[in-house]
Amino acid sequence: MRRIKHNLGRLPQVRMGHHRMPDAVLGLGLAGAIAVGTLLPVSQAIASPSSDRADTAAVAAAGAQDANRDGDQAASRSEDREPVQQDQGQPDQQAQQAAEQQAEQEKQAAEQQAAEQQAQQEKQAAEQKAQEEKQAAEQKAKDEQAAASAKKTYPNNLDGWIEEARDVLAANGQHVPSAKAMRAAAIAESSGNPNAQNNWDSNAKKGTPSIGLTQVIMPTFKAYALPGHTDIRNPVDNLVASSRYCDARYGNMDNMAAARGYGSHWRGY
Repeated sequence: MRRIKHNLGRLPQVRMGHHRMPDAVLGLGLAGAIAVGTLLPVSQAIASPSSDRADTAAVAAAGAQDANRDGDQAASRSEDREPVQQDQGQPDQQAQQAAEQQAEQEKQAAEQQAAEQQAQQEKQAAEQKAQEEKQAAEQKAKDEQAAASAKKTYPNNLDGWIEEARDVLAANGQHVPSAKAMRAAAIAESSGNPNAQNNWDSNAKKGTPSIGLTQVIMPTFKAYALPGHTDIRNPVDNLVASSRYCDARYGNMDNMAAARGYGSHWRGY
């Protein structure tokens, strides 16, 4: 505005007559109005960005303050809520840990029980296997002895009968008397005759005569004969039954024969 006025002050002075003054003044006023109308928007435009920037900065600052304040309030609310959430989470976590510990204990107990049962079963199986093996071994020994006795050939005389009778007793797990005791009984009772029979003594009078190599009565023979050896007149079967009878009554045939001096002072037995 000052520049305009200054310039206007430097306008050449034109003299004019008094009759032309109103027109001049009117022209100057019109020019000034035009200049003011032209320069006013320019000055406003120059001043306006600064003002807008100031307003924008002020608004931004206010917004930042509001955001900071809202953030502080949100953080404060979050802090207020966190203990509650933690307090709510702790019981659930403790319950879960307790459940896991209980499950682990139950698992360990089940595994221990299963291991003990397995060990017991293995022990029983081992004992049963050992027992079966023992029985099998014993049976095998008996079978071998029986097979050996069956395959073995014996002389058909007193010594052969005694030898076979002793093998039969051994194969069946029975006490085996000495050959001397068996010979003494056979010689003293029948003179070594497997077909001998006493029809005159007290047993004969009762209807049960003494028969065979060692002169046993039929009830006694049947009571002590072994399976497969049930012929009272067979010398081997007769010796086997007589030996078992002496085991039951005297402890064994050797005790009986020794008590009779192996024939020197024999008496019925």
